[in-house]
Amino acid sequence: MVRPKLIVLAALSWFAFHSVAQTPQGVEFEVATIRLNEACNGGGLEHLSPGRFGVECVSLRDYIRGAYGSYGFGRNPNVRPPKVLGGPDWVDTDRYDIVAKAPGETGLDEMYGPMLRALLEDRFGLKVHSEIRELPVYALTAAGGGAKLTPSKPGSCVVIDMKSVLKGSAGPNYCGRFEMTRGTVRVADAKGMTVAEFASRVFRDTLDRPVIDRTSITGLFDIHLEFSGLENSAAPGGAADDTAPSVFTAVQEQLGLKLSPDRGPVEVLVIDHVKKPSAN
Repeated sequence: MVRPKLIVLAALSWFAFHSVAQTPQGVEFEVATIRLNEACNGGGLEHLSPGRFGVECVSLRDYIRGAYGSYGFGRNPNVRPPKVLGGPDWVDTDRYDIVAKAPGETGLDEMYGPMLRALLEDRFGLKVHSEIRELPVYALTAAGGGAKLTPSKPGSCVVIDMKSVLKGSAGPNYCGRFEMTRGTVRVADAKGMTVAEFASRVFRDTLDRPVIDRTSITGLFDIHLEFSGLENSAAPGGAADDTAPSVFTAVQEQLGLKLSPDRGPVEVLVIDHVKKPSAN
């Protein structure tokens, strides 16, 4: 099964300051190769099937975001990836291909979680810890006229099961799934998504800071949003093009919600130690 970009980059859920425990032994890939890819064209191409893990052209920082994110801890995969701080320049500039074999028909939750963590810890000598830091955020609240959201119809989507997702048919309608069409006008379509998931996931590659849901709105919704993809629209009051409003205007006019600059607690991972990977 080939996917065009990483589906794993997901946030850790909130918890107090503590060191991230090293992965227990016994949850490792049987065989794994790590290769520096100096001819990347794009990135994040996945070749995944039960018991088979393959990802091309991804930085170590992004592998860390996936491995120590919510798949690894069995939490929600539809939220913003953790911010990873520290480390040398090559953590971002070098791109790696990882190909590995797991026992039997191991699922995505194990391969992209504890098995990938064990591999990074072993081959890159990786050690990280987590912190809660007070950082700039955008707060998502209901606008003056109230939210304008379309509830998902019961049974219109299925809850994702990370243990068996690789065995499913192509293109299942998972709850929390969304697509983003990029260009001068960006179009976001989400199905069966909570407002909290929408806040943390849909904006993660659009805005320069995390979005925190402060709407108190519960339930699953089908959300459609169209906004300008121009660089100067990604700031409050930023100009948009002639065909689409800024993301801030679009959220208010189309969804009845509001994005406001604020500060809030943000989960981050800090790299304590890392080295270039050992030989295969």
